[in-house]
Amino acid sequence: MNAYQRFLGFFEMHNKERLDGLDDSYFAAMSCDERARAFEFLLEKVEAGGSEESVHGLFRADSLRAIEPVKALLESGRLRPRAEIAAAWNLCRFGADVPVLPVFIKGMSSADSEARTNAAYYVPVDPLTDGVKAAFEKMIRTETTQLARIHAVNGLLSGCGVTKESVGKSTYLEIYRGLHSADMRAKEAAFERLDAIRQTMN
Repeated sequence: MNAYQRFLGFFEMHNKERLDGLDDSYFAAMSCDERARAFEFLLEKVEAGGSEESVHGLFRADSLRAIEPVKALLESGRLRPRAEIAAAWNLCRFGADVPVLPVFIKGMSSADSEARTNAAYYVPVDPLTDGVKAAFEKMIRTETTQLARIHAVNGLLSGCGVTKESVGKSTYLEIYRGLHSADMRAKEAAFERLDAIRQTMN
């Protein structure tokens, strides 16, 4: 089996077989011609709405060539929620001139829990904008998917510059537990402490 056939075989796998994703190993042994064919195969999937793995795969096949078509598809609104998040992250990672924060903020309130989870994980937080901060806070108040909430808490803390080293382990854990608390008053108290700490850091 050559590298391109192995690549095509990935799309015939199901469920647990695909857990590792379309990683770099699928492209490393490809010839230039095979990589170009893989790019066209993936681009067709992305143009049809895409998925997280097809967008990531497109950038693994040829990151420079992927930028313009993915940028156009993202701006056109043709991508599915998870593909939008993957597109925004890759475009940001490769320095494309496209506003990606609105995509992440939209994703953080998606009906798709996986899209919310990915958006909270991938959204840039340096600097932490008011829009991203508000989206994190909304997720922390209302999110029912545990992993999505964890990413939202971690993202908010990171964006505020709050770590065990910067504020001390005790303060950090108090805020962290407050943000994860089922008691809304504890959450709001944690938000207030974060705002106060952030003001002293600015």
